[in-house]
Amino acid sequence: MGSINSKPFVYRLMKTFLHVKAKKLWLLCFIAFFPVLIFAKDFVVYDDILEERTAQKIEEMGSELFAKSGVKVILIAKKSGEGENILTYEQNFVKNLTTPYVLLTLFQAEKKVDIYASAGLEKEFDREALLSPFPWSGTIIPLLTSKKNDVSVGPALLNGYAELVEEIAQYRKIELESAIGSANKTTINLVRLLIYGFMAIVVVLIIYKRIKNRGQS
Repeated sequence: MGSINSKPFVYRLMKTFLHVKAKKLWLLCFIAFFPVLIFAKDFVVYDDILEERTAQKIEEMGSELFAKSGVKVILIAKKSGEGENILTYEQNFVKNLTTPYVLLTLFQAEKKVDIYASAGLEKEFDREALLSPFPWSGTIIPLLTSKKNDVSVGPALLNGYAELVEEIAQYRKIELESAIGSANKTTINLVRLLIYGFMAIVVVLIIYKRIKNRGQS
């Protein structure tokens, strides 16, 4: 009675198993890195907190400024810094960049925003005004401190980035055809004013209610 040779069968079984495992591993790697590949442009690095249309407009402005001045202004919009200090992140990011450059960086979860520029470039824009915490002057931070989680950061980042590149362009006497213009800025500022107006009304109502309750007690 002859015996059955099980080696070819075992070999084929192991080969099939390893092939399936390799495919699954490749798929997991693809899923893990695919968002980074999709959402990394030359002048904006972002995840799903930024709308694609907004990212495309920022990319357009950044490309034009770079072509006309050589200054690279990059927006980095991340949902979270994942425990990393924002300044440390920026310093590591610019290691592969050539000067001159400016980073406008947002860590949404930590409500952190910063502007990091190469030496000598800080005189070409008003960093203090751009990062102002006051609603009537700041373009980014006031919106980040809002308790309304459903408010998109897109308008604030677009307005802040546009202001940054336009100030640099103005300093260098360059006209940007892709600039968002005063009309769009007015619209964005109006939306921002409505948001803070609503917040102010809520605060006033809370104070009024507390005063009223004290008077009745």
